[in-house]
Amino acid sequence: MKKITEQIISTQASIKKIRNRFFLPRYMRDMKKIGIGGISGGNSVTLITEGDVFFTSIISAIENAKKSINLETYIFSSDPVGWIIAEKLAAKASQGLEVNVIYDSVGSIAASSQMFSMMEEHGVEVLEYHPFVPWRKYWGVSFRDHRKILVIDGCRAFIGGINIGREYAGEKFSGDNWRDTHIMIKGPAVTDIQFFFMENWYRNGGAVMNSRLYFPEIEKSGEKLLMILCASSRKKVKPVHQSYMSAIRNSRNSIYITNAYFIPDAKIFRSLVRAAERGVDVKLLLPGVSDLPFVKYASRYLYKRYMKKGIKIFEYAESVLHAKTAVIDGVWSTVGSSNLDRRSFRKNLEMNAVILDQGFGEMMEQQFLNDLKKSVEIIPESFKKRGLIEFFIEWVCYRFRNLF
Repeated sequence: MKKITEQIISTQASIKKIRNRFFLPRYMRDMKKIGIGGISGGNSVTLITEGDVFFTSIISAIENAKKSINLETYIFSSDPVGWIIAEKLAAKASQGLEVNVIYDSVGSIAASSQMFSMMEEHGVEVLEYHPFVPWRKYWGVSFRDHRKILVIDGCRAFIGGINIGREYAGEKFSGDNWRDTHIMIKGPAVTDIQFFFMENWYRNGGAVMNSRLYFPEIEKSGEKLLMILCASSRKKVKPVHQSYMSAIRNSRNSIYITNAYFIPDAKIFRSLVRAAERGVDVKLLLPGVSDLPFVKYASRYLYKRYMKKGIKIFEYAESVLHAKTAVIDGVWSTVGSSNLDRRSFRKNLEMNAVILDQGFGEMMEQQFLNDLKKSVEIIPESFKKRGLIEFFIEWVCYRFRNLF
C-alpha cells in the first residue's frame, strides 16, 4: 500500500511538471510580443520572510561591502533600526567606499533630518526623491519612489517589500513583526537592478559615479531565470502589470496572491474571475490588520464579487500584512514593492523580480500555505451579515480610492 501511495505521489508530481512546461513558453511568448525582455539566467535567489533575518542579512552585507553600496527605499525611519543602518552606511563611507542613498520625501517625512545629515557628514551621498515642497506648483506629491532596493558591490542585491524601520523587525530588534517578503539575489540579474538604481539616481540630480565600481563582470551563481521589472517603462508598457496579466491568463492550476493593498483594476479582476471559472484554484491572502485602514475597507468592497466567482479570500490575523508576492502554477513567482492597485501601476516607482523556477515556486507555495494557517478565511455567509455602517464605509472608501 505504501509503495502504491508513493507511486501515485510521484505520478502527480510528474504530471505537474509536464503542465508547467507549457506555462513558460506561453508566458515568454506574451512577454516578447509586448516587448518586455531582460531575462537573465544563472542566478541564485534566497527567500526572506522574517524581518530579523532581513535586517541581520543587510547589516552583514553592508559590513562586508568592498567597493560600493546603493540603497533605495520608500521609508527610512529614524528609529533604532534606521539609526543602526544609517551608522553602518556612514562607517563604510568613512572607509572610502562609495555609498549612495535614495529615500522618498513623503515616505520618510517623519524621519529626523539629523540622521541624513550624519550620513552626509561621513561621506554618504544622499538624494531625497521629490522633496516635500507644496508651495511649488508641480512638486510631484502623487509620484513617489516606492522601491526597496539594496545593491552591494554590484554583485549582490536585495529587493522586496521591506522598508527600513522597526515595525518590520521581530524580537531581535524589538520590532512589531510585520509580515513581509524580500529576496536576496546573486548573479547576472543584479546588473539590471543596479541599472535601474543608477537611472533613477542620475534622473533626479545625483552626483556622477565611477561606473566601474558598480558594473563588475558577474559570474553565474545558480540556475534560476529572473526578470527585473518596473511598474512602467516606455509609453503604454506596464511591465509588472502585464507580467501579472500574462501569468494569470496562462494559469491552469493555481494562483496564490499575497498583497497588502489589493484594489486591482478591471483587467486583473476579470482575468482572475476567468481563471477561477476555468477551474484554477485562486486564493487571495490580504490584510486582516492594515497600516492603511482606508485601503483595507476599499479592498473589502469587492470581496462579495470574488467569492461569487469561486475565488477564496483569507485575511492574515497575526500581524500587519505588508507583502506583495504571488506564485502561479508553482513556476511563476514575483516578489517586490508593487501592490495590485492603481497607484503602483500609474504613479509610483516600483520594482519586482519575476522568478521562473519550479523549485523556488514550490517554496513560495509552501510559504503561502504556512501563512494561511495564521489567517482567517472569509466565508460568504458570514460576510453578508456585516453591518450597514461597515458596508457604507467600504463603499465610500472604494469610490474615493483614486484620491489616495
